[in-house]
Amino acid sequence: MKTTFGQEIITRQVVDAAGDLLGHLADFNIDVETGHIVNILVVTESQIDPNDLPWPTTDGLLSIPIDEIVNVGTVVELAR
Repeated sequence: MKTTFGQEIITRQVVDAAGDLLGHLADFNIDVETGHIVNILVVTESQIDPNDLPWPTTDGLLSIPIDEIVNVGTVVELAR
Protein backbone atom coordinates (compact mmCIF):
# COMPACT_ATOMS: atom_id res chain seq x y z
CA MET A 1 0.00 0.00 0.00
CA LYS A 2 1.38 3.39 -0.98
CA THR A 3 1.29 6.42 1.35
CA THR A 4 1.98 10.01 0.34
CA PHE A 5 4.35 12.33 2.22
CA GLY A 6 1.47 14.51 3.43
CA GLN A 7 -0.42 11.61 4.94
CA GLU A 8 2.74 10.45 6.69
CA ILE A 9 3.39 13.71 8.55
CA ILE A 10 -0.13 14.99 9.30
CA THR A 11 -0.94 14.70 13.04
CA ARG A 12 2.74 14.48 14.06
CA GLN A 13 3.59 16.30 17.25
CA VAL A 14 5.21 19.72 16.89
CA VAL A 15 7.72 20.56 19.63
CA ASP A 16 9.64 23.74 20.42
CA ALA A 17 13.42 24.01 20.88
CA ALA A 18 13.10 22.87 24.49
CA GLY A 19 11.19 19.75 23.41
CA ASP A 20 7.89 20.99 24.85
CA LEU A 21 4.76 19.99 22.96
CA LEU A 22 3.28 22.92 21.04
CA GLY A 23 0.60 20.98 19.19
CA HIS A 24 -0.02 18.70 16.22
CA LEU A 25 0.52 19.23 12.52
CA ALA A 26 -2.85 19.77 10.84
CA ASP A 27 -1.83 20.80 7.33
CA PHE A 28 0.76 22.70 5.31
CA ASN A 29 0.75 25.29 2.54
CA ILE A 30 2.59 24.79 -0.73
CA ASP A 31 3.80 27.46 -3.14
CA VAL A 32 2.05 26.34 -6.33
CA GLU A 33 4.74 27.87 -8.55
CA THR A 34 7.73 26.16 -6.90
CA GLY A 35 6.09 23.16 -5.25
CA HIS A 36 7.89 23.99 -1.98
CA ILE A 37 6.20 23.89 1.40
CA VAL A 38 6.07 27.47 2.73
CA ASN A 39 4.53 26.93 6.17
CA ILE A 40 2.94 24.36 8.43
CA LEU A 41 -0.42 24.74 10.14
CA VAL A 42 -0.56 23.53 13.73
CA VAL A 43 -3.43 22.81 16.11
CA THR A 44 -2.05 24.09 19.42
CA GLU A 45 -2.48 22.25 22.68
CA SER A 46 -5.49 23.47 24.66
CA GLN A 47 -3.40 25.01 27.47
CA ILE A 48 -1.37 27.14 25.02
CA ASP A 49 -2.59 30.61 24.08
CA PRO A 50 -1.67 31.14 20.41
CA ASN A 51 -1.65 34.91 21.04
CA ASP A 52 1.47 34.42 23.19
CA LEU A 53 3.38 32.86 20.29
CA PRO A 54 5.41 34.68 17.62
CA TRP A 55 3.43 33.24 14.68
CA PRO A 56 0.03 34.25 13.29
CA THR A 57 -3.09 32.12 13.43
CA THR A 58 -5.48 31.53 10.56
CA ASP A 59 -8.85 29.86 11.11
CA GLY A 60 -7.65 28.69 14.53
CA LEU A 61 -4.44 27.14 13.20
CA LEU A 62 -0.97 28.42 14.01
CA SER A 63 0.94 29.24 10.81
CA ILE A 64 4.66 28.51 11.22
CA PRO A 65 7.10 29.36 8.38
CA ILE A 66 9.10 26.43 7.06
CA ASP A 67 12.40 28.12 7.99
CA GLU A 68 11.43 27.71 11.68
CA ILE A 69 11.64 23.91 11.32
CA VAL A 70 14.90 22.27 12.39
CA ASN A 71 13.98 18.62 11.83
CA VAL A 72 11.11 16.41 10.73
CA GLY A 73 11.32 12.95 12.23
CA THR A 74 8.96 11.19 14.57
CA VAL A 75 8.11 14.75 15.68
CA VAL A 76 8.44 18.14 13.99
CA GLU A 77 11.12 20.13 15.82
CA LEU A 78 11.14 23.93 15.76
CA ALA A 79 14.13 26.24 16.10
CA ARG A 80 12.60 28.20 18.97
